[in-house]
Amino acid sequence: MRFWTIIGTGLAGLVCTGAAAETLPVEGIYAAGTDAPSRARSIALAGFAGRGGERLAFAIDTALRGAVIEGRPWFELTFSEPPRGATYTYDRDADPAAYRGGADAVMRGIAEVEWRDRDDGTKDVEECAVRDERGKCTEKKTVTYPCRAREVTLRPEVRLVAREGDLLYGKGDQLIASQRFCKDEKGSPSVDSMVEQLARQFADAVRFDLAPSQRSEDIRVLESRSGMSKPDQAAFKAALKLTKNDVAGACRAFAALEASNPQNITVLFNIGLCSESEGALEEAAARYEAVLALSPRKLEPQEGLARIASRRRAERQLSIHYGDEAP
Repeated sequence: MRFWTIIGTGLAGLVCTGAAAETLPVEGIYAAGTDAPSRARSIALAGFAGRGGERLAFAIDTALRGAVIEGRPWFELTFSEPPRGATYTYDRDADPAAYRGGADAVMRGIAEVEWRDRDDGTKDVEECAVRDERGKCTEKKTVTYPCRAREVTLRPEVRLVAREGDLLYGKGDQLIASQRFCKDEKGSPSVDSMVEQLARQFADAVRFDLAPSQRSEDIRVLESRSGMSKPDQAAFKAALKLTKNDVAGACRAFAALEASNPQNITVLFNIGLCSESEGALEEAAARYEAVLALSPRKLEPQEGLARIASRRRAERQLSIHYGDEAP
């Protein structure tokens, strides 16, 4: 169970300042959190009950439509007629229309909503007490206003069932948003907008559980020159500069340093990162494992091996999903 707390009307961005580090580009397809949904190429959304059910259905539809791998949508999505009434029952045969429409699987769900207001202290506001004949404030006073906090709880749950009746995926959660408001402010927070925000959070989690992701990121090279001779330190420094505009040249320079530095962690890792950047995953994994043999707690090669494991798993998911059509 996770609890999300949202204060105010938005989330402040975090700005990171500092010198830019040398990096190499790594692009790949990374695995979905679960394998079984890869069997489904089309999904019908049906039967989302509860006060937040419709909002959750639309949020999941939006999130899953955003799952695009190598220019191809991962899922074909449709809506089937939702059941009438407020009672939620799980029945894999309750949506035959969705299956008749050709969907490989049907997703049904429920999203219950609760909300309450509670006292949340006070807020001091400086206001004008006296103005002169020109309307200029000549005297101020401090006014104390009572404040409240509106807390909204969303309890979403979804099930993805294959045409054959197999349960491919299930997920439930409890998400909480809190927003403070005071008597001097106009209006109060919208429960519906808070529910929408929580539904998007859950839908994003479902998307990464069900579909792989394709991303490109810049991974930092290691920069320590410890243990190198002075000539090699100079060559290594030149290689670092090349990462900014000549990745292939930088990688050749790192590789040239291995002969005189066969057990240097920095050199071995950077060569492995070059291999990963080029898509040579077997070679990259071998280099990262060599680094860990020398330094078992080194974080960077562990992260590299985790990326490679995810990409290999994604290849299997692609094979399940597309069969002989796998890109």
